[in-house]
Amino acid sequence: MKCIAIFSLFLVLLHHTTCFSQDITMNEEVSEIIAPGKDAIVQSALQLVGKGASTENFSRIRVTTNGKEVFVLFNNPIKYLPLKTVFYFGAMVHLKEKITSYHSISNPAESNSKKEIPFYKQTKDTERNIQFVIESINKSTKVGSVNVENFEDDMIIREHENYYTISVVSEFQESWYTIEKVSGKIYDIGHAHLEPSPFENDNKDIFIEIH
Repeated sequence: MKCIAIFSLFLVLLHHTTCFSQDITMNEEVSEIIAPGKDAIVQSALQLVGKGASTENFSRIRVTTNGKEVFVLFNNPIKYLPLKTVFYFGAMVHLKEKITSYHSISNPAESNSKKEIPFYKQTKDTERNIQFVIESINKSTKVGSVNVENFEDDMIIREHENYYTISVVSEFQESWYTIEKVSGKIYDIGHAHLEPSPFENDNKDIFIEIH
């Protein structure tokens, strides 16, 4: 239950953080934490993440606060898994409490790897394969389009011998489909409506992003 709660909070912070300046009251401890600026805060958070993680492992890094707590969110919205791999793609650090939470994603999905799990680091091969998948999606009229620079949803791409399976979770919908490796053809498309997170109603605080 605790892991589910942490992951739900992670999603809430990703989708509902205000990115422009807004007046909130900072307590003394939070003021001290954010005083050094984003870069210093991120480096402090990485020390808590450990496992050899660095800024190179993540395409998005956010520092958020509601004036009482400070969270650092490390994330890769597009997650690519080659055959028989498992990675950490993100982490959330609660700086005041010095708590770090993360969960692994594997290919195949039901894998129970006993090996030490690394943080994902993009290679030229994975970058090329991701580009093929995105181009296939954008050429199709069946599943919408993807703007990588502004992508805020959660996409998991799992490689198979002759195809890729895709899962995309947005704020209110989950979609899944398959893309053939050679042709880029998309098939086996499905969608499901997602209920709003209960944490949205519980979380009355406004979180702003520290730049």
